[in-house]
Amino acid sequence: MNIQQYYRKTADISLNGSLAALVPPSFFLIYAIIAVPRTNLFLIVTPFIIYSFFCYQTYLLNKQRAEEVVERSILSSGHYAQPLLSQSITLIAFMPAPSLRMVIFNSEGRRCGEIRDMNFWKIRWFLPYLFDRFFSKKLGIFNDDDTLVAMIIIKRNRVEILDCKGSAKETIFLKKEGSNLIYIHSSVKYYIPKPFFHTDLQVYKEDSNRIARFRKGWMPLEWGQRFKDPNTPVLTFEEGVAAEEKIRIYAIFACIFHYQNH
Repeated sequence: MNIQQYYRKTADISLNGSLAALVPPSFFLIYAIIAVPRTNLFLIVTPFIIYSFFCYQTYLLNKQRAEEVVERSILSSGHYAQPLLSQSITLIAFMPAPSLRMVIFNSEGRRCGEIRDMNFWKIRWFLPYLFDRFFSKKLGIFNDDDTLVAMIIIKRNRVEILDCKGSAKETIFLKKEGSNLIYIHSSVKYYIPKPFFHTDLQVYKEDSNRIARFRKGWMPLEWGQRFKDPNTPVLTFEEGVAAEEKIRIYAIFACIFHYQNH
């Protein structure tokens, strides 16, 4: 997958969501005409129509983005992306899905990995967050060729990381200190000063050494030929961050953004 295909697929999903949202109002309308003609349907059908409208606008936006992408700038970058954990700079996109589907691109616009739920039950499209929290949160970290790198199990106050065979590997505990998020792994602490909006999340190790940064609204101009959303988040790892630590950072961000674009 490349970024152009991502925009096309997101547009298709949004269009399907827009059409699906019109089905319940249609049944309500038929029922009101046949059975209860005096029933005021305004309060019932309005949320569906508003949701359908926004989905359709998302469809138009991503359809336009797909058409504007300079495809040759993607094709000229080579056919295969490098493995996910070898990348120091990645761009993050969230595809509409019943639960988290974080698509990770390199700067050339090619997918180099993905973090997604390992149990995509379609019924979760229709469940509010209150009920969705009863489902297990088992995510997979995948390379571009869909080989499983690691698994993540998100629980209330901790994140468990397993290897690709499902064997327990390590646990990261979550706690809060004021506006800071703290993730504790063994004797190591990762600090994330939490801004009001998730526009600039910086990960510090032992409170002083920054090892990763997640930023929106920052992107070199030449990348704009491929990434048409100027707010596409950029995740940057500092030099020397090991693959095992990158897995922990991805697990932390998967926990933070677990309900993004649900």
